[in-house]
Amino acid sequence: MRAFLSHSSKDKKHYVERVADWLGKDNIHYDAWTFEEGERPLDEILSGLDRADIFVIFLSSNALSSEWVIREIVEAEVRLEASLLEKVFPIIIEDGLTYEDKRIPDWLRDNYNVKPIKRPFVAARRIHNKLRELSWSRHPELKKRQEIFVGRNDKQEEFEIRIHDFDRIKPTVIVASGLPGVGRRTFLQRALNKTNISRSPHNSSAIVLDRNVSIEDFIYKLNDLGLVDLDGDILSLTDASLKVKSETIHKIMKAAYDSNEIIYLVDEGCIVNYKRELSEWFREVIDTYNGSDFPVFCLASKYRVHIGSRPRNNKYYFIELNELSPNERKRFLSQLSDLYKLRLDKKDFDDISDLLHGFPDQVMFAVDILREDNLTSVVDKLPLITSYSYDKAAALLNKYEGNEDVLDFIRLLSQFEVISSDFVFSIVEEERFYPLLEELASENIIEMLGVDGEIIRLNDIIRDFIKRNRFKLKDSYSRGIKEQVQMIAKSDDVFERDSSEFIFTIKEALKTGIDIDERFLIPSHYLRCMKDLYYTKGNLERIIELADIVLQKQENLEKGVLQDIRYYLCLALAKKKNQRMLSEVQGIKGDEHNFLLGYYYRLQGRFNEALTQFNKIVDAAYVAARAKREIVQVYVQLEEYDKALGFAKRNYEENRNNQFHLQAYFNCLINSENPVANRGQLERLIIELRFIDSEQSREMADIADALFQAKVANDRQAALDKINDCIAAYPGNHYPILTYCDISLKYLDADLLRDALYRLNQISKEKDLSARTVNKYKAFLMALEGNVQGALRIIESDISRYPNESKARLISRIEAVAVAVAKR
Repeated sequence: MRAFLSHSSKDKKHYVERVADWLGKDNIHYDAWTFEEGERPLDEILSGLDRADIFVIFLSSNALSSEWVIREIVEAEVRLEASLLEKVFPIIIEDGLTYEDKRIPDWLRDNYNVKPIKRPFVAARRIHNKLRELSWSRHPELKKRQEIFVGRNDKQEEFEIRIHDFDRIKPTVIVASGLPGVGRRTFLQRALNKTNISRSPHNSSAIVLDRNVSIEDFIYKLNDLGLVDLDGDILSLTDASLKVKSETIHKIMKAAYDSNEIIYLVDEGCIVNYKRELSEWFREVIDTYNGSDFPVFCLASKYRVHIGSRPRNNKYYFIELNELSPNERKRFLSQLSDLYKLRLDKKDFDDISDLLHGFPDQVMFAVDILREDNLTSVVDKLPLITSYSYDKAAALLNKYEGNEDVLDFIRLLSQFEVISSDFVFSIVEEERFYPLLEELASENIIEMLGVDGEIIRLNDIIRDFIKRNRFKLKDSYSRGIKEQVQMIAKSDDVFERDSSEFIFTIKEALKTGIDIDERFLIPSHYLRCMKDLYYTKGNLERIIELADIVLQKQENLEKGVLQDIRYYLCLALAKKKNQRMLSEVQGIKGDEHNFLLGYYYRLQGRFNEALTQFNKIVDAAYVAARAKREIVQVYVQLEEYDKALGFAKRNYEENRNNQFHLQAYFNCLINSENPVANRGQLERLIIELRFIDSEQSREMADIADALFQAKVANDRQAALDKINDCIAAYPGNHYPILTYCDISLKYLDADLLRDALYRLNQISKEKDLSARTVNKYKAFLMALEGNVQGALRIIESDISRYPNESKARLISRIEAVAVAVAKR
């Protein structure tokens, strides 16, 4: 595949030559490289066009005044009409020139999205992506599915009334809120086309904003569009004032307006945060913008802005999208069934419709299940369709069960919030994996964003499932990521890369200590790195070190980023049992202050104080789920399993994919007064842990199986065989050995417990195992040996902060063990 670069020679040096250098000789027809010396230019032009697949025209006053360029445009049109040319890609490269310029031929202006790209590297990437797109036959279903749209007529009318209300200025920002999957972006695209706000028939590039995106990241992401060339403005953003950063965004907003470009944003908690408020920096940007009153930003927002938090001016317009109504679901199912030629009788159609909950992607999933094979009856497929509602990740991945190549590739994609296909294809073979990308897109496992589908985003639910369950990344992929990060970090053109590559590279470089030019560093880079280290059980000292670096500049930090950096600093300090946490947490107000204090107290063994803090926020918005998880942890550590059970069951039922919730619920049931009565549920939980199939969930399942054999099946030998196999399978891990201790106690076997404690001591320093935990088992061993008073002295200090009821229960258990042994 080749691109013909049509341009004026006057634009060669400052723009076109840089594009050509980036693309390379093999991908283009460019006069400085491909035209034969001594040949007539017209012959060479015609020959180049005959061998090209894409005609790229760099539009400027120079180009539109050039006879040669005009002739090339004419010849390109002839070949396009004769289907001898696949695509035409017009790019405005001159300030002040717009798509409305009368010198641009009508056929170009009317049929193509003629827009400015002021950065040569962005233009080169766009051309490269169009060549890639042509190299592969598009998945036949993707475009057809995207064109189907149903319902929303009431919202469409509401939108039109607001846009055509001449008593009010047109909004600068349009926010469509609703749960992911309800069709927010599709609705916006169609509504803007119908009201003639947008002329583009194609889906525009969407910029993804996760919660960690700061104003600086936002500028980087807008810079990817290439609407203006920010030059040095992109450097040293941390030290720039909010006013300067706002003015930089205003430049891009004006360029977007001038080129009739709507900027679509997929907002996952950045601009509209989890508290349902607009971020302060975004409000400042919009409120100080004095440009034309016309839509520039369209947000598909995860959260709805509270009525009381909405600005009282016409610069914003908020519209809320709910799930599809029952009738809309049926129409969507009917259209997809027609597209794939499914023959459903009325009963089957109604049975499927009754299972749908109003999300377009669930309807697509149901149709995919129906198409998979013709031998299985519809009634037998209904449970699979139902599974989508409560176990979406497993439902989507079910098709690839046992196909490790595909699952490994999906795990690779889970390492990124969003990432460019160029970065991915630096790690895997494009020829092998590009078709798989499109297949995964057709299955709603990934999204291919960007104008040319060049930005890859894994489904959030699947990424969270993989991250939470800590699936191991293939070694060759880990090495590939590391090598690519090192290469980009050392390159001179780091800012010319897509922002997804740049942001990921900086985060990884910070984690591993690679030297980075300080001008490239912004607070959110530190925050991403801190979060990554914390959730992957990385170096806690590095988290504290990074926080201290960025907090030195806290006067320049926006409030949200400052709060998050201090939050992860406090988590790391709490895990280190560092008292500095008590001073740092004073910088965090409200419910998260209480949560962090409770977390610190739990790790310190101050369980009464921990429960006091968690109970304050058990019903609070945003932190309730975290508080309930921690309450379970406290009660389990106190061996108050009956008190933990209600919370553990609720956590499990709300998220059955979470291996930690599964394990906590299992532990509460197996340690209840009568575990045999829970036999069926315990067996199901073991199966569900194995179904997750991460290394950690397999270990949890093996441990659970050993406990089941001991406490439910009462098969001593099977329990010991299983736990010893588990210890051998996961050497150096203390959890199987702790279970060995519990099985030893179940059978009041001092020799087994002595052996278990010996093994624990071998790894306790390496694993930073709590002395409180080890002391408890030492006390039980002394009780088994008949020394009750010695046993109580060992735990005296540890239980001094226990609630009285818990303290009495543990003492009673120790005494009961001694009595039981004495009676033998």
